[in-house]
Amino acid sequence: MRSTDTRIGEIRAREQDATPGPWGTSRDLDGSYTVQHGTYVTAEDGFGSDGDVASLVGDEQTAYRNGTFIARAREDVPYLLDRVTQLEAALKRVDGLATRLEEFAENALRVDDRELYTAIATDLRTRMTTEAPAAQQATAAQTKEN
Repeated sequence: MRSTDTRIGEIRAREQDATPGPWGTSRDLDGSYTVQHGTYVTAEDGFGSDGDVASLVGDEQTAYRNGTFIARAREDVPYLLDRVTQLEAALKRVDGLATRLEEFAENALRVDDRELYTAIATDLRTRMTTEAPAAQQATAAQTKEN
């Protein structure tokens, strides 16, 4: 099984190798959708692009939804990768604080102080691992609202 770091690296490599954005969608007269890169609009020519990324056929509504997803992924994936990097850095900072609390607890003069700071450090580490899915769901819900 691949590590998270390996998988994130693979995703980032695919993102970097993909056709540059921005991407958009275009509906053909036959009802199929095309994901295009470098989309633009001019007064003379109307809608144009620098080329096709993918063509989608099938049910028009499904093709539209899939095309929109693919086109938006060009901006969404880099954003999410950057956000993962930020959150991993925050987790490392919290882990560092928990380590400092444990070290402080080892040197505390009273046993009840040691137990308190050790419990705080343990609680921090537990929350980092068990509350992450809840935070991810909250972020997803907030993103969906925007």
